[in-house]
Amino acid sequence: MSERLKQRLKQLKFISSMFNMAMDEFDNVMGPETIQTIFRLIGERQGEAMEERLRNKYGIDNWTSELFAEKLTKDVIDAAVGTGTSEIKINGNELSVIVKDCPFKRAGIKISNKFYCTYTEGLIETFAKKALNINEFKSIKLRAVDNCDCSFLLKV
Repeated sequence: MSERLKQRLKQLKFISSMFNMAMDEFDNVMGPETIQTIFRLIGERQGEAMEERLRNKYGIDNWTSELFAEKLTKDVIDAAVGTGTSEIKINGNELSVIVKDCPFKRAGIKISNKFYCTYTEGLIETFAKKALNINEFKSIKLRAVDNCDCSFLLKV
C-alpha cells in the first residue's frame, strides 16, 4: 500500500472515530427519536435528489418498475455497498427491495440503534414516490435488528 493510501486510511479512521463519538453524544443529548428523524430527513432529501439526478442523467421521461429497479440497484445501492449486494423483485404492483450489506456497518459503525436505517428508508421511499408514485412503503426486515439483510416492500 502506498504511503498516500496509508495516510488517507488514517484520516478516514480518525473521521470515523469522531463520527462515532459524536453520534454517541447526540444520542445522549437529543435521544434516538430525534436522531432517527434527522437521518430520515437526510435520506428523504437524498432520495429526491437521486431521482432527479438519475432522471436527468439517463433522460428518463417515465419511470417503470423495471427501470426504477435497475437504477436503484446499480446507481444507488451498488455504488454505496458494492456490486451484487442488492436485489429487487417485481411481482405485479409490488417491488421487494433487498439490501444484503450495510454501508454503515461495513464502515465499522454500530447500527443497532437504527439511526442509519431511517436514512435508507427515507432514501428508498422518497426515490420510489418521486419515480413511481408508490402508495405504500414498508420495512420488512432490518439488519439493525439482527436480520441478515434489509428488506422493503413498495406498492405501486
